[in-house]
Amino acid sequence: MKRTSIFKNVLAGTSLLLFATLITSCKKDDVDEVGSANVIVANASTGASAQTVQIAGKTIRTGLTFGQASEYIATNSGNNLQAEFKNEGTETVFASEEVDFTNGRNYTLILAGEGQNARVRAFEDDLAAPASGQAKVRFVHLSDAVQENVDIRRASGDNLVTNLEHDKASNWVSVSPGILSLEVFSAGQTTALGNFDLSAFAPDKIYTVYVTGSNADNISVQQFRHN
Repeated sequence: MKRTSIFKNVLAGTSLLLFATLITSCKKDDVDEVGSANVIVANASTGASAQTVQIAGKTIRTGLTFGQASEYIATNSGNNLQAEFKNEGTETVFASEEVDFTNGRNYTLILAGEGQNARVRAFEDDLAAPASGQAKVRFVHLSDAVQENVDIRRASGDNLVTNLEHDKASNWVSVSPGILSLEVFSAGQTTALGNFDLSAFAPDKIYTVYVTGSNADNISVQQFRHN
């Protein structure tokens, strides 16, 4: 009986320890006590009004309208951080997501979609210098009008990115400085969903280009610079 009692006590203690560990590991807004991350916030939602952006309850940007992206902003690092985009001047959350930011790293946080499809997506940024004299670019597919994978091609027909998944980012690629004319296709198709001219890329700079839009009438391609 004594052995059984000891066994039960050990088992109960182990269960409590496991439960406490699970609670700790799932803690919301588990902010690092020391350290921070840098984040760009961007509004890629064609249906969103101006947005206030909060991370772990701290406002880091206000008045963020469609097509805008901030500079890098120092914010909390940590796990399960609540990132919220709120309609400006209200407490109405347009979309939110729990994100993990590692101390000292750089991220982009993008609002996309409308209504029930509104969402926040986080991507870690690579700020290593581009090839000399080139621009470095990644592409992000956020268009709900084209939820299948897409190909992104130069107007000349050369592929820049193929089979890019919805809500995903491509690898970084090098492009020559200057204006870049793009066409977006459903993966493997030959009829373009749209033709787009981007503002001139500068040498030795880093960019994100994203495809957005909720329907065939408002598909667009936007860009912002990281450095």
